[in-house]
Amino acid sequence: MARRAYHEACGIAKALDLVGERWTLLVVRNLLLGPLRYSDLREGLPGITTNLLAKRLAEMVKGGLVVREQGAPPDGGWRYRLTERGAALEPVLQALGAWGWPALAKPDPRDARNIAWLLVALRRWYRGGRSLRAELVADGVPYRLVLTPERAEIARGTVEAPALRVRATADAARRLFLGQLGIESALREVTIEGSRRDFEQLVRAVMAPA
Repeated sequence: MARRAYHEACGIAKALDLVGERWTLLVVRNLLLGPLRYSDLREGLPGITTNLLAKRLAEMVKGGLVVREQGAPPDGGWRYRLTERGAALEPVLQALGAWGWPALAKPDPRDARNIAWLLVALRRWYRGGRSLRAELVADGVPYRLVLTPERAEIARGTVEAPALRVRATADAARRLFLGQLGIESALREVTIEGSRRDFEQLVRAVMAPA
């Protein structure tokens, strides 16, 4: 079946021709922190079927939003990565995230949670003015949190010689960055390698706005 199109001479309509199908923008969201294998994408999108994910990825490759490439050794498996055009959707997603954030004030117990989704939001919440090389290891998965005065680089992967390394469960990390876990309580639930001062600065720099 051919993809539906609005056939309107309008930039919004043309954008929706590419990204308006269900799940497409959530695939982009999941790839903002770096490339993922098909199985990891499937795991990170609760509710999507294998056939539908394969269809969306094929459409996104054709539309120039993602590329399928072979990873470097030792993994070497095939993975999907955002193109420059796909990555350019981040401001759109961050604006949608900010617009939808108030809807989370009344949590739905049926909603899935994923620390990677929250880390995407941290890039939007970064208050600026800090310089810090940090690494978060949540449920054994490493993430880069490299702060410069202008931006926060948050992505999957390790950091060489970080000034701060935080080890935590994904749930503890989520509560920490959402402001639901104070510093003193956090230090009883997480392990830090580095100074308490750097830990406090990291949390305050990227924590969810009140």
